[in-house]
Amino acid sequence: MLLLLTLACELPDVPDQTVGYRDGADGGPNSGERGSVRITEILWSGSVRDDGTYDPTDQFIELRNESARPVNLSSWRIEISGTIAYELRLPASDFQLPVGGQAIIATKDTGCFPTPTWILPDLRLPLGDPFAITLKDADERLMEGANDRDEAPFVGGYDLVTSRSMERTQLIFGGDGNRSQSWHFYNLKACPSRVIGDDPEKRGLSCFEDIPNNDLVRVDCRAHTLASPGRPNSADYSGAFANGSFE
Repeated sequence: MLLLLTLACELPDVPDQTVGYRDGADGGPNSGERGSVRITEILWSGSVRDDGTYDPTDQFIELRNESARPVNLSSWRIEISGTIAYELRLPASDFQLPVGGQAIIATKDTGCFPTPTWILPDLRLPLGDPFAITLKDADERLMEGANDRDEAPFVGGYDLVTSRSMERTQLIFGGDGNRSQSWHFYNLKACPSRVIGDDPEKRGLSCFEDIPNNDLVRVDCRAHTLASPGRPNSADYSGAFANGSFE
């Protein structure tokens, strides 16, 4: 009789290197899909108080949730490339960015933007030199890009009097954040008296469709720091775009 012997060889355990989809059910971060969270405003040129004090380190990046569900952005990554290169991670928290909501990543809360969603003191953007911002989720899936690491900032800047942010053009489709056509200057639109009233705390407000959209800028910064952190972007009245510079 011919006996066939089968030797069973056990393979060593190999760790699963696939990345699962994070639904946030455990209180941790959500995974994202490309374009689900967008970079919608950047103030790279610093802030200016009403008395003319200029602070080039007072910068922010605004994110908007374009998806159909709230998103926990814990451990999501912000990569800066260009004349400087580094990576930052958003801190762990139970904060969920609501659908259609904007969140602010700022360098501090002691400047012209006192209520940021996250404070990242190491955030620094070049003052007029080329830079690009790349947003990735906690597992390094590419979400969104903004600006171009080989070109000067598309728009925005400081003219020795006023600092103006760059805002995302509101398009239904398309609008690649790495293209200059997708960005415009913050545009000041005076509020009607019925919105401002006689409240001195609302001086210097601008409006977007008659709704103040710079109320998250300190009152004593609104005359010369033109931005809409955490609020809908102003309309692009010019219909044009231009390269920005520090000058």
